Amino acid sequence: MSGRHALVLAAVVGALAPVLACGTEAKGVEACKRIERVRCETAAACGIDLTKPVHRGDTPSADVGACIRYYDDACLHGLTAAIEPGSVAVDDCVRALENGSCDVIRAPETARECSFLVPVAEPAPAPAPATDAAAATDATVDGG
Repeated sequence: MSGRHALVLAAVVGALAPVLACGTEAKGVEACKRIERVRCETAAACGIDLTKPVHRGDTPSADVGACIRYYDDACLHGLTAAIEPGSVAVDDCVRALENGSCDVIRAPETARECSFLVPVAEPAPAPAPATDAAAATDATVDGG
């Protein structure tokens, strides 16, 4: 197992970390599981190391099984999508993974069909309201 493969796997997991969200209102749990199952099943063909997380067994099928079990748990947090992606969108994404290149397996959010995997941006916080002292200083400077 090369260090490069371990780095690729770490990058894949790291890239998906923002896709996963916490909370009691998890959205897209089953979508996440379906997508990750396909990625686990095709990872070896793309040269992605599945020996991590550490698990029992050293066969390709044991590696795939451990990957699927890992994401079954990780996906309980759901996706950061604002709404459920829906079965049609998930089916399209799964087909893109099954028929796509290894680049799509490594970073599924880059495929148009899987664009719902891009994390929802948090809105910027509103500026703090001016304090009375700051407002008075502004009024004095403005001539008011």
